[in-house]
Amino acid sequence: MASAPPPMTPERAKNILRDTITTLGTAENKARIQAVLDEVAAAPEEDQGMLKLSKMYRPRGPSPRHTVHSTPTTIHHHRTAHCTNRVPLVTELAGGKLQEYGLPNVMMGVVQIQMVAGQDPLVDEGVQLLTKCTMGNIDDAAIQDYLGKLG
Repeated sequence: MASAPPPMTPERAKNILRDTITTLGTAENKARIQAVLDEVAAAPEEDQGMLKLSKMYRPRGPSPRHTVHSTPTTIHHHRTAHCTNRVPLVTELAGGKLQEYGLPNVMMGVVQIQMVAGQDPLVDEGVQLLTKCTMGNIDDAAIQDYLGKLG
């Protein structure tokens, strides 16, 4: 049985933010994020919001859905799951780093970090920078400035 991760503290949050922001800021990962943003920008405007959400934050591909097949005597409910094994890009890029710190998923990690953000302005700044990075606004100068503040 796995032990529970240590409680979130501002110091632990800063370490997690340092590692996660550094991971998202690599040239390869910035290119992958930009490729998704370019794909979203090429889509019809009315589809861009959902497309970005599905590619960056939710499993890629159509969501599992119920379809109904009817014949004269029966109705079959068939659950189809397309691409459910695909991981959204942000989870793919940051999830492993968060798991190294005992956080099971990106959402739980962000929530726990945000809970201590009020205790340390550098944690709050890091959460804001992380959010920008996950939205594709990766500013190398801002990352370097933040990492410099962490020491």
